[in-house]
Amino acid sequence: MNAQDIAALADCIAAGRRSRQVMDFLAADTAGLSEADSYKVQFAVHDRLCAGGKDRMAGWKVALTLPSQYEPLKLSGPVFAGIYASGVRKSGEVFDKGWPLKAGIECEMVATMARDVPAGTTYTADSIKPFVKSFHCGAEVVENRYGDVTKLGGPGRIADDVLQAACIIGTEVKDWQSVDFAKLQGRSTFDGKEIGAGPGTNVMGGALIALAWLANKVLEHGQQLKAGEVVLTGSVHPPVFLPGPGTARTEFVGIGGTETTYR
Repeated sequence: MNAQDIAALADCIAAGRRSRQVMDFLAADTAGLSEADSYKVQFAVHDRLCAGGKDRMAGWKVALTLPSQYEPLKLSGPVFAGIYASGVRKSGEVFDKGWPLKAGIECEMVATMARDVPAGTTYTADSIKPFVKSFHCGAEVVENRYGDVTKLGGPGRIADDVLQAACIIGTEVKDWQSVDFAKLQGRSTFDGKEIGAGPGTNVMGGALIALAWLANKVLEHGQQLKAGEVVLTGSVHPPVFLPGPGTARTEFVGIGGTETTYR
């Protein structure tokens, strides 16, 4: 895909995101997109949606952390995408009808960054720790912007920020440096009924491992984790789309969680 084609596709995605209309064209338009070019499109979409100060990038998300998630989409491994400032919300947020288009919930840890993460080394779960300010029990709100999301391939998902809609920041994790993230158990409920659950190991072995992977991966693509940014480190269970209005909760057992309401 040449630069002109990347720009044209980014224009279409950005227009669809602004209008909050279903982008049923995206599956066909990204059918031949390579994984490498999909990130070029994603970054171009970021530029368009943040142009003129209408929004700004607030961080990143890790997605598709398990082979059972990325292999059917013909991706080489886990992926990443952007988070916009307009989508960063606190626990207790109430979403009015119309956005997200069709909401889904994921149970995730959210890291906030204390310092910029420079190039020049390969980060590990231990060496990324000094760059972290805090961890919070969190949630990702995803949305189906495509009509039939199952028709959208892996590169198409990357190009449009892997369904990202909002980052929900909940209970702060006390003394996170001593937490064994791999042993955490996360769960999501909707109107009191459990709809998803899984262990911390589902996130590439643990939230700090995923964060280190992200730090390395964005540097490979000419990006950088920066002070003040938030990072969704990956869900302990696949996204679960909500059946309609109601209240969703995410919980890391014994630590805390989030609550969001959808009208």
